[in-house]
Amino acid sequence: MIKQGLTLLAALMSLPLYGQSASTVISEQLDIDYQLVDSHLAQCPQAISKFHGLDSCYQSRLHLTLPVALSSTDWAIYFSHLMPVVESSSAQFNITHINGDLHKITPKKTFSGFDANQTYVIDFISGGSQITRSEFMPNFFVHSKGQQAQIIDSTRIVIEPETGLELQPYLRPFVDRNKQFKLASNDNTQWADSQAIYQSQPQFSDTIDVKHRLIPTPKSQQLLPKLAAADLSNGISLTTTGINDSQLTAVLARLSDLGVPQSNQGLAVNIEISASNTLADEGYQMRVTPEQITIRAHDEQGAFYALQSLAGLVTTDDLTIPAMEIDDAPHYPFRGLHIDVARNFLSKAFILQTLEQMAAHKMNKLHLHLADDEGWRLAIDSLPELTEVGSRRCFEETPKNCLLPQLGSDIETTKKQFYSQQDYLDILAYAKARHIQVIPSLDMPGHSRAAIHAMESRYQRLLAKGEQQAATKYRLIEPEDTTHYYSIQHYTDNTLNVCIDATYRFIDTVISDVQTMHKQAGMPLYIYHIGADETAGAWVDSPSCQQLKKRLGDQLAGLNTLNGYFIERISSMLNKKGIQVAGWNDGMGETRTQNMPSKVQTNSWSQLYHKGHVATHQQANRGWQTVISTPDVTYFDFPYQAHPQEPGNHWAARHISTEKVFQFMPDNLPAHAEIWRDTKEQPYQSDDRQSQLKKGNEFKGIQGHLWTEMIRTDERAQYMLYPRLFALAERAWHLPKWALPYDYEGKQYNQATNHFDKAAQHQRDQQWFAFATTLSLKVLPKLERKGIEYRIPTVGTQIDGKQLKTSTSLPALPIEYQDKQGNWHQQQPSVEQIHAVRATSHDGQRKGRSLALQPK
Repeated sequence: MIKQGLTLLAALMSLPLYGQSASTVISEQLDIDYQLVDSHLAQCPQAISKFHGLDSCYQSRLHLTLPVALSSTDWAIYFSHLMPVVESSSAQFNITHINGDLHKITPKKTFSGFDANQTYVIDFISGGSQITRSEFMPNFFVHSKGQQAQIIDSTRIVIEPETGLELQPYLRPFVDRNKQFKLASNDNTQWADSQAIYQSQPQFSDTIDVKHRLIPTPKSQQLLPKLAAADLSNGISLTTTGINDSQLTAVLARLSDLGVPQSNQGLAVNIEISASNTLADEGYQMRVTPEQITIRAHDEQGAFYALQSLAGLVTTDDLTIPAMEIDDAPHYPFRGLHIDVARNFLSKAFILQTLEQMAAHKMNKLHLHLADDEGWRLAIDSLPELTEVGSRRCFEETPKNCLLPQLGSDIETTKKQFYSQQDYLDILAYAKARHIQVIPSLDMPGHSRAAIHAMESRYQRLLAKGEQQAATKYRLIEPEDTTHYYSIQHYTDNTLNVCIDATYRFIDTVISDVQTMHKQAGMPLYIYHIGADETAGAWVDSPSCQQLKKRLGDQLAGLNTLNGYFIERISSMLNKKGIQVAGWNDGMGETRTQNMPSKVQTNSWSQLYHKGHVATHQQANRGWQTVISTPDVTYFDFPYQAHPQEPGNHWAARHISTEKVFQFMPDNLPAHAEIWRDTKEQPYQSDDRQSQLKKGNEFKGIQGHLWTEMIRTDERAQYMLYPRLFALAERAWHLPKWALPYDYEGKQYNQATNHFDKAAQHQRDQQWFAFATTLSLKVLPKLERKGIEYRIPTVGTQIDGKQLKTSTSLPALPIEYQDKQGNWHQQQPSVEQIHAVRATSHDGQRKGRSLALQPK
């Protein structure tokens, strides 16, 4: 009798709680266990070819376990998967690609429900590759008809308290270096364990004095060793000639925050600006003595940067500066950072904080990516639906009032996910005070899914009111267009129709509103970035486009795609408004130079190992202002190191360390074939003998990029941005003597050509050590005071007898040692007792990612 009672009790406990829906049971109790099975299958399904000709694939596996029995099959599980699932294998479930990265798991007719504690397996194959853990998205959610969609708890991200890093409990560990790390059988990428890190980093036994050092490095600097140091502990007493003190408010606030306020008792600082002097734009001369600091500049920016240099020279615990003379000016006039707030939204506070760090390191352009497929993030008063619908994510089986969740986002975005007009005005004002130009981008005609859905919502609303003409005014699609296409991010509905008038009315209205905001903020809209890339396959069966080709046949001669027509037309529209057009080089290259305005900005993002220098040189030779945006080194959404736990994408680079950014020689793109390799760590060559820059052509500047497909929080954005941003600032401002000058005669470069010789490489490595030490001792403590979660580097190790040698890419960071009992020590135990190592922040408040020691 007792046994029968226990059996009945067990059966009752296996049932869902009374009154709970199937969605609730699944969301609260279903355990999803995600596994990367094989990162490079030897044979791929033919179906992957429809996704832009992909020729590689990988296998994943899901394990679904429910601790209670559930007979319901009226539900679907949705999940984000960056690469399209093209084939699945399961006796119980199907996987369907919805749109973009969103997929759906549904029960087959043969599935009669979950048995308690039984594990169900789904194997599936996806095109392309995913090899970093962050590429396997969180936040699976379940939906049943008539019920609210709910996140499945087991798939949520967990924040590790000590490091602040994201953990993924739903994803099994990556431990197989062949099947969970390689892109192909010939992939020579090295797993960044502690030994590999030690061996790959230059080792420096000496120490370096950073008292006089500054980031970015000045053009020239001379110490005055016979004079005592200047003491700023009492603040500064400022006198200016030719400049309004209001232009210096931001940098004076920074100095004050560092303990150097304005004071009558402070050290005299005299600033003189004269347009008649011979100093370069944004340049300055500064002389520091114990009695006073004198600054001469050509313009307000130069004076601003001189005071930023003072702030950069002091440390958080020492307000004295060696006596010196500095003669400084930037290498590039365009020193930019691109931030994507469309894919996943980042707060206004983050943008303001970033502007502060940009200004502190003499960067002057913020390219703000405000709209893409996954979100529209800027309020446009004329078209409120853009943010009412286009900034909001929720689950609707037929989306009308929001966008479907994408990229592992939460289901319902309850927080505001856009910048109001006042927010944007605040950002512009903050940037203007720091001499930073904001370049807005609302990507068109591709990457426009958020805009299209928002205007469809507008169309339906007005149509229901009987306002047919008003409804169609800004409708961005042509219902009769039956074209089937996949965008590069696997969307089927993200491209504006470039052959209908409503598209151009829409863009004109949006740009006019943005231009008005810039005018109101006192920062005229001089440059607007249209994006204009990745539209392949659209408009093929559009009746309007077929009519356009017939009507404008002669005018379209010389164009390979209608995207070129669109760019030329928008460029002309912008030019009439006094705005210079900017765009990505692949789209801009589809235009005819004679039909473009005299001033054009192109951001070249062609990969170097895919002959990227050729496309970049071609557009510079058109006379366009070419901004180097090489993803191999300027995309900060890629991992710092080749390790599964380092977050980031990987399609253009397996690792972009701060040192790699420092090594970049943007004036000479083909030369990197001598020192870098492709994504499989295979050597490549760059032949520049037929693709040279025209004599005297130079690039306008360089830009870093923070794309947010895998960045869902401000803290993760900080981790990906810092400290790489400072190496970018170094390369944008300072031209080092070790950099190999560009040869306008053209050369061939590979791993054996040795144009960038060993002596120059040695000089580069020595300067890297000085830069890295300065960054560690002067810049990082200032970030810590601001609460900025920069990446703490992993520690390299090598066992030498009974001693463990350690190194980090940023010297002077504290290192901790974990014994085999799991305890952490600041003093090194005996080698036999050490299990793992990690670095910490200077203040000890945050820990870096730990690495276990490898066996001898």
